[in-house]
Amino acid sequence: MTLFFHLVWMLCALGTATFAAPSARDPFRALGFTAGVVIGIALARTGPPDPTLAGGLAAVAVAGFLFKPQYAALAAVPGGAVAGLWSALLQAQGLPFLLAPFVVLALIGVSATLVRLRKTFAPRRLIDEGLLAIGALGIAALTLPSILDGWQTAVALAATSTRQASVTLPLWTVAFIVGCLSLGGVYSAWSRR
Repeated sequence: MTLFFHLVWMLCALGTATFAAPSARDPFRALGFTAGVVIGIALARTGPPDPTLAGGLAAVAVAGFLFKPQYAALAAVPGGAVAGLWSALLQAQGLPFLLAPFVVLALIGVSATLVRLRKTFAPRRLIDEGLLAIGALGIAALTLPSILDGWQTAVALAATSTRQASVTLPLWTVAFIVGCLSLGGVYSAWSRR
């Protein structure tokens, strides 16, 4: 399994629970989210999603929920599609096609039920932080394939016969990503004090 598979798997799994929570509070959002889940499950029949597709859908959904709350019902559609795409990733790990959507729907159901039964479950601030994390993962899934393709092309063009070309991700890139995620965690911990 590749880095992108795990990145998209984490994006879709977190997106399933996070997008379901605010969608359960409003009937129009719930309708849009349901339509998106159906679209995502239909797309899942073709195999694991392209990282740029999943990242783009997640970024659009996060932008809609965070920056245009009046269009959150429309933003719930790509959020639901991200949740539906998770079934393709579960299938790629060996779960049967008929069982994978039920796992996705079970997580959606648990998240939506807890939001409806307990007002303290998934407060707005927590959902916003979850959306920011999903947005960061979505942007990474959207951009990293192109960055790595460009990096590999540059390495191939610069390679000479006397030196071996390196096609791995450079250490500074990994350090930058880990640093950004760490700073986000520190900010989250600091803002709750």
